[in-house]
Formats: sequence, structure tokens, C-alpha cells
Amino acid sequence: MDISIHHQMLVQGLKNLTPEELETFKLYLPDCLPRGLLEEADHTIVTDLLVSSHGPYEAWVLSLRIWKMMGLTELGEPARKEDCGLVPAQVLPASSDERKKYQERMREKFQFMRNRNSRPEEHELFQHQFTQLLLLQVYRYKEQKHHELLVQGWEHAEVMEERGKPIEVSALFDPDQKTGIQPHTVVLQGAAGIGKTTLAIKVMLDWAEGKLYQERFDYVFYLTCRELNPLEKREISFADLIGNIWTGPLASMTEIMSKPKRLLFIFDGLDELKFPCNELKYNLCRDWKQQRPVPILLSSLLRKTLLPEASLLLTTRLTALEKFIPLLNNPRHIEIWGFSVKQRLEYFCNFFRDEHLGKKAFSLVEDNDMLLTMCSVPLMSWIVCTCLKQQEERGQDPIQTLKTTTALYMCYINLIIPGDKNFILQHMRGLCRLAAEGIWERKLLFEKEDLRRHNLEAADVSALLDMNIFQKDNEYENCYSFIHLSFQEFFAAMFYLMSTDKEGEKSPDSFIPDVKKLLEECSQHDASFVVLVVRFLFGFLNTQTARELERKFSCQMSLEIKSQLLQWIEGEVIKNHGKSLYFKTIFPECYSHLYETQDAEFVTQALVTIQEIEVSIRYQYEALIAIFCIKHCPGARRILFINESLKYLHLRDIVFEDDGMKLHCEILRKNNCQLETLRITHSGIFGVCVPSFFFALCIYESLKTLDLSFTHLEEGEVKLLCNVLTNQECKLQTLSLAGYDLSGTGSQNLFSALSNNESLKDLDLSRNSLEEDEIKLLCQILENQHCKLEKLSLAWCSLTPMCSQNLFSSLSRNESLKDLDLSQNYFEEGGIKYLCMALENQNCKLEKLSMQSCKFDPTCSQKLLSAISRNEGLKYLDLSHNVIERYSVILLCKALENQNCKLEKLSHLDPVARYRSKHLDVSLDAMGNLGLFKLSSFTDSI
Repeated sequence: MDISIHHQMLVQGLKNLTPEELETFKLYLPDCLPRGLLEEADHTIVTDLLVSSHGPYEAWVLSLRIWKMMGLTELGEPARKEDCGLVPAQVLPASSDERKKYQERMREKFQFMRNRNSRPEEHELFQHQFTQLLLLQVYRYKEQKHHELLVQGWEHAEVMEERGKPIEVSALFDPDQKTGIQPHTVVLQGAAGIGKTTLAIKVMLDWAEGKLYQERFDYVFYLTCRELNPLEKREISFADLIGNIWTGPLASMTEIMSKPKRLLFIFDGLDELKFPCNELKYNLCRDWKQQRPVPILLSSLLRKTLLPEASLLLTTRLTALEKFIPLLNNPRHIEIWGFSVKQRLEYFCNFFRDEHLGKKAFSLVEDNDMLLTMCSVPLMSWIVCTCLKQQEERGQDPIQTLKTTTALYMCYINLIIPGDKNFILQHMRGLCRLAAEGIWERKLLFEKEDLRRHNLEAADVSALLDMNIFQKDNEYENCYSFIHLSFQEFFAAMFYLMSTDKEGEKSPDSFIPDVKKLLEECSQHDASFVVLVVRFLFGFLNTQTARELERKFSCQMSLEIKSQLLQWIEGEVIKNHGKSLYFKTIFPECYSHLYETQDAEFVTQALVTIQEIEVSIRYQYEALIAIFCIKHCPGARRILFINESLKYLHLRDIVFEDDGMKLHCEILRKNNCQLETLRITHSGIFGVCVPSFFFALCIYESLKTLDLSFTHLEEGEVKLLCNVLTNQECKLQTLSLAGYDLSGTGSQNLFSALSNNESLKDLDLSRNSLEEDEIKLLCQILENQHCKLEKLSLAWCSLTPMCSQNLFSSLSRNESLKDLDLSQNYFEEGGIKYLCMALENQNCKLEKLSMQSCKFDPTCSQKLLSAISRNEGLKYLDLSHNVIERYSVILLCKALENQNCKLEKLSHLDPVARYRSKHLDVSLDAMGNLGLFKLSSFTDSI
């Protein structure tokens, strides 16, 4: 197409904008355009500015993108040819049939993804398995990079989000926002296993499926540098080079190459090239039909000597990028950061093909800082998911797999390593020695000489590569590394258990320090390179892990090493805190080591001197460690929880002493504390500090939920609670006194206080034997015009006939209650009569009624179901574990058939009902015909 046509099309498109739309269009334009001239410019001047800055075609493409963001896609449709008399025919090449055939072949080639552990016949659709990656166009200072290596868990996730604005794949070749220059070379860079190849394939497949770059590239060609390596000595033309990809006629190839601006070449794994390109600067190729050595062709393409207008998408490791930079002409660098937290969750859901299972699995990971950080790397997410899936298929508890870091690695090692013990011992001894030596020398890359020194020959290395323990480094020839640093640390820890002759302590040919030196190093300020090795050693103390180590690798934790670990951890505890244990700002690493053991006896020995514990935590994994240590710290007499972001605190089975109550009151009085839910269940509260405790609640405005279930309060303490409820500053919305003895004068004071509280919405009095006096007081609350109660639970309350009669009568005069639970109470005909009257009363606003196991007789059930048919507010009805007779089921059908019935969820019937009713199956069919379709949820336990 003549370039002037794009100019005319742009003028026509902008002319069709309203003045307001034109001003919005200007806001989307790149900053490189002169804003002063744009402010008063009409559509003609805007067109001229765009064309002079970008050229006619790029200006047209940019406008199409802006119109799409403005929701004005019709401006770019070819159907507007009647307005300008022209059609943008260059969007597709003339040989569009050949293009469609090529796209179809690419779809077939890239649509399936094969997992590392799948059987030959197994494959997944790529698009179903793909999870988006976090891409950032940022420059990071050395200090930032160093910090990123140190942070873990949610802090690591926050760093990922803060480092720069994510960029979408669709915007990789968009003009720069500052300069307006469109890049023709984009480099996707990132660490091993971060997803570079996966993303390159995603680009190729999306284009082939018509989802990406359709207006920009007529053809996209995908080449892996591994496939180019064998062609190093070949002399061919560039057309021959891509001939295996393009199988169409030669005439079409000529047409394709005649429009280089419409071409994208993807070179995946630039760091895997075995031949040099950066050294080839002269005698480069300019003709795609000319035969030249493959290294010359590739260097010419990268340097923009060959097909200079074509676009390139390159993937490479960060470590190999430096040597390619001189070849590239103004490239755009995009770093792949792996998965954000949201994307990690998405990956888990994709892996398990079930959102519920994926979320359940990921919930286990996000509690562990180290695992959460590791899963930002797709390869490590795959390892974690593989282990969890294995446990699921074996019918084992997946929680145990992720309970500790050591447990996860043991699971993976068991999965990938064959069961042949001779095979294992042959490879593992040398591998563990190599790992330990590398840790001490801070060496991550190993040459063949290093391997031979540890008796690892070519066959051994090949086996380790097959097992996904080793990976070959693509930057340096004949060099290898572990698939992740954490695996090197795992095998380094195994080194100290692997040999019966205590290698590392007495072996004359080894320079690897012993366990004592390892622990001394771990005590130093900058000991990050050995911390995880020590943590794995503590993990090996776990009984189940120790059993696996002996079975699989014929190695045992010696009593000497166990004694050294105990002495060291005792020393660390005393050195850090004396007789106090502080989980404060910097979370002590030594307590993570204790948690890794999951050995109650060992932890108790280590913490035997601790008398006071102060806890300040930010992450759930820290809470797990703190709870584990507190549980096995028998000498602790004082425990203080401090956390400005803590919103939920549950204290169970605790008998409070005065000192303990003082500490908790101090927390509640802290102005910056945001506790919303406090549960003190199955506990006893005694001592003179109880008034302080309730006074703290009184002035604590953020507290919304107080649960004192099965916790005994004396009469005086109930009076103090009443003072809290009547205090204007009290904002409690939920109060649970389940399993609490409400008899006596204390209950009268409590109900009186409740009647004067205007914030309470949820009251749980279940499992209390309520007498008539208490029910009368409760009825007064319900009938009070200031009552805001929306939910009331009276399950297991042994309601007498008179109690139920009074209660149901009050429902007719209450307009706030929406949820009532009366389960496990026996109701006679008189009581049900008043309940029916309440349900038929227009003042009654009940939406949910639960009456499980209420032992209805036929008359009661018939009356109740008849009343339901006339109720226009009830949405949820739970009659489970009640025997429903035939006639009652018919009434239920009629209720569902009634147009006024608003029931959305019904839980009813149990196996006994089917046994007793010969007509139940017929009745169920009738329900399906007469109105069951109206329900959004129906529970039938038969």
C-alpha cells in the first residue's frame, strides 16, 4: 500500500472523533510529541505531528491501539472504506491462504506441553497449563539485586511488585513512552528455570492462534539456538535456515522477505549458542538469498545488517547477556521475574486442574517463607506441585510434605532417584562431597575437573542430568550446576551423614570443615551461605526423615552430630536471650531450625531454660514456629503477644494468672493495636486482674468479635462484662457465650446489658440450658426497638414448651433478626404453632432457619411446612436429620411450587426417612416437577 493512504486513513479516522474524544486521544499520545502544539491542534495538525514523528504506517498502527483503548475500534475497521475509499490491505499479505496454513502448522506444533515427569503418551494443552509471568522493564542497582537475593516470603513478593511497572507481552514492541521510538529488538532475560522458553513459545502460539500481533507481524518464525548449534559449519542462505519452518512455495518466501518490517524472528536460548557471534563484525551478510556460514548469518541478523527492518525477540540468561550486548542495536531489555504471588496461585490451580485443590495446595506453601519465595521460579513451583500431587495419589497427607523444607526436598528426592541402592551410593557420595565443597568455597559452577575429583564420571553426570538434580551451564562449556542453590545446600547437609568414616573430619584429602566448624560459622553475623545447610541438618533429626535417609541412602545421623546440634542450639538460645525467648523484629533463625526437627523431645531439651516468651510476628510461617516452640517450652511462665497488625487472637485451654492477664491487658491498651477478634475458649480466668482485662476490652474500639465459649466467668466477672457491653465505646458485633452457665442473677444482668447494646448483631447462646426467666429476658431484647440482632443461635438449649412459645411470639415483633438456629431442641405442637404464626407475620424478617434434629412429629412438620409456603422472606431452610413423612413432603412440594416462596437452599432428609417412607422416591420426583428447580442448592443426604 502507498504510505500516503495511511495518512489519509488517519485523517479520516481523527475527523470522525468528537472534540471531547479528540482531547482524550491526545492524552494517550507519546510524550515525545510537543505538548504545546498538541493542546490547540485540530485533527489535521495531530495527524501531521504523528506522521512526522513516527511515519505514516506506525502513526496509523499507534492510532488503532489508542482507539481500541478508547473503545472506538470501529474507526479502524476496514468496513469504513466507504468513508475514505480505501482498505488497509497490507494488514495481511497477498498470499493469505499460505499464511493461514502456516499458522495452522504452528498451532499444531506448539499447542501441547509435555511435563518433565509425564509419560510419553501424556501431554497437556499449552494454553491450559500456561501461567502469566511477571515482566519488568527496569534497571536495578547492584544494592537492589543483592537485597532481592536475601529477602524471602511475602517481603520478597513485595520487592517484586515494587521494582517496576509490569509490562504485558502484547506491549513488548510498543513505542517507548518517553521517546516514542519503537524497538525492533527485544531481549527477554532471566535466570535458569524462570520461564524464558515458555514465554517465547507463548508468543509464537498466541500469534498462530490469531490472538497476538496480528496487525503488526504477518509472519513469526521460532528458532531454538540448540537447533542452530549443529549447523555451525554449514554454509547456507537465511532462506534455507528457516526452510524447515516454512514449507510453503518459494514464491511465497520471496514475498515474505520483501516485507521485513512485517516479520518477527524469535531466537530462544541465545546463551546456548556454542559458536561465537559477537566476534564476527566484518564481511557480514545483507542478502537473505546469499549462502554464508550460519554464524555469519546469525551475527548479521542480530547486528541488523540482514533484514534490518525485521523485529527480533531473543531469550537469554542474565549471566550470558553481557557478551551479546555489543551485537544488538538499541534493544529493549525485559527481565522475567517469574511468578507474582497471584500467578503462583494460578499456576497451582492450573497444575492440579482444579481451583479448589490448587488453592488448598497453595495455602500450604504461603505459610512457609522459603517455599513461597522458591515458587516465584516456575521450575520450583513445578517441583512443589509434583511432590504434592504424588502425596495425593498415594493417599498420603500433603500437609506433611510441606510442613518443613526438609520434608519437601526428601519427597522430591524420593520421586526422582531410582530405588537401586548401588546406583544411589555410586552417585550420591561424590555428589554430596561436591555440594559441600562448593558451599564452603562459595562455588556454584563446577567444571569437569571438579567432578572427576569427586569420582563423578561422564556416566554419573548424565544420570544426574536425567534426574533433574544437575543442569548443564550454557554459558561456559563443560560446566555444571545444581538445578537450584537450595539443592546444593540439601546435598551439602547430607554430606555430613553420608559417610561412615566421618568424611570432613578425618579424611586427609578433604578440606571440607566438620559439623562443629559449620555451626560456628552459622553463629556469625554474615552466615547466609551455611544457614540452610544447618537447617537441613536439623531437619534430618526428624524421625520420619531419618528413617527415609537410612532406607534410601544407607546413612544415619550419628549421636555425636545430634549432640553437637543440641549443644549449639542451647548456646544460641542463651546467647541471644538468656532465660527469655523473643520472637521480635528480626525473627531468630535458631527457632526455625528447631521447628524443622518436628521433634518435641529435642525442642524441649533446647528450650528448657526459657521462662518468658515475647512474640512479635509478621508472617504466618513465623506464627507456626512461635506456636511450636511455645508448645514445647514447659518452663515458660509469662507469654506476651505484640503485633501491631494482629487482627485475630485465639487463646485456648489456658488458666490465666495475674501476671499473664497484665501482659494481655497491656496489648489491648496499645493505641496502635488493631485486634478485631479475640477468642478465649475452654479457659479459666481468675485473679485480681480480671477487671483490668474487661476494662481493656471496653476502651478497645477495633474489637468486633469476642468469643468466650466454654470459659467460666464468676458472677462478678459477668458484671464487668455487662459494663463493657453498656459502654458507648464498645463496638462489639459478635458475642459467643456457647457452653456457658447463664443461670442465676448474673444472667439477668447480662441480658439487661444486651438490651442496651446497639452494636451487637450476632449472639451465640448455644449449649446453655435456658430457663423461662432467661428466655423472657431474651424476648425483651428481641422486642426492643433498638435491637440490632441479626443472628441468634439457641442450639442445644433444652427449650421448654413455655420457653419456645414465648420466644416464637417475640419473633412476630422483631424486624432485625435474619438468622435463627434452633437445632437440637424438641418442639411440641404448641410451640410450633407460635413459630408458624411468626413465619406468617409480615414483621418477621427471617431469611435463614436451622432446625436440625428437632424430632418433629407428623403434625408439627405439616404445620411448619404449610407456614413456609406462605412466607415470602425465608431463603434457607435446614431440616436435616428429621424424619419427614409422606404428607409433609407433599406440603414441601406445594411450598416450593408457591410463587411467594423464596427458598433458595434446602437441606433436609436423611437415610432414616427413605427407610420409613415407601413413597419418598415418588415424592422426590414430584419435587423435581413441582418446584425443586427454583432452588439454587438442594442437599439430600440419601
